[in-house]
Amino acid sequence: MKEEQITADYQRKRRELEEDEDILKNTQRKGEQLIQETLSDIYRIVQQSAADSEPFDRAKQSIMQIENDYHEELSRAKKQLYQQQEKLEQDYRNDLQKANKE
Repeated sequence: MKEEQITADYQRKRRELEEDEDILKNTQRKGEQLIQETLSDIYRIVQQSAADSEPFDRAKQSIMQIENDYHEELSRAKKQLYQQQEKLEQDYRNDLQKANKE
């Protein structure tokens, strides 16, 4: 394979991974915003009803657990994406070396 083709393939794959990274970042931002809005809404409802705060505390605890699970899953997805980026870089360097030897 020629250097131009190797570089073009690398750049295409790199753009795809960068798009995936942008999607993850947007998902994280939107998820965190949704979590905060949900907690705020629940708190407002509890205060308006002048009810016992125990249900709010339980709901908040559940949401915090979901938030932790959400962040763990995002971290796993980011780690996998970064590993793919590193592998792409390594493969690109290896392919260039092979092309230069030919």
